[in-house]
Amino acid sequence: MLLRGFEALKMLLSALLMSVGINSCLCVLLFILYSVLRKQPRNYEVFLPRRLANGTYKRRRNKVARYIPSLKWIWKSWRPTEKELMESSGLDGVVFMRMITFSLKVFLFAGIIGVFVLLPVNCFGDQLTVIDYADWSANSLDLFSVANLKVRSQW
Repeated sequence: MLLRGFEALKMLLSALLMSVGINSCLCVLLFILYSVLRKQPRNYEVFLPRRLANGTYKRRRNKVARYIPSLKWIWKSWRPTEKELMESSGLDGVVFMRMITFSLKVFLFAGIIGVFVLLPVNCFGDQLTVIDYADWSANSLDLFSVANLKVRSQW
């Protein structure tokens, strides 16, 4: 019974790793696609509307460079202050960047707590030695919570 539980856990771990791999590949593919599409002259109206209206955009001379993905835009998107962002992108850009930075801070905080506090505490517990994989959807989060600890545990 315990051996079958380890095999099922190994399958769940491989499914998790496969999901991480697929999502990472899709993320890289979308970054590359955005990087190439934003350089195309027919997309300037979408990606550079204010620069077109002001006449401050740079026309690319090298046609090959339009098809080579670059990551400079990622670093440039984090650099401007809120005032510069307000002038170039408007209130929508400021709110979007605030939302993204707030989400990253919350995710970082929750990740640190989860990896360095909850995961070790859960590993020392022994309440969930027999896992019912038939009813996996109902109790799958119990493996990643403090439900694995005894009632009056030191942890």
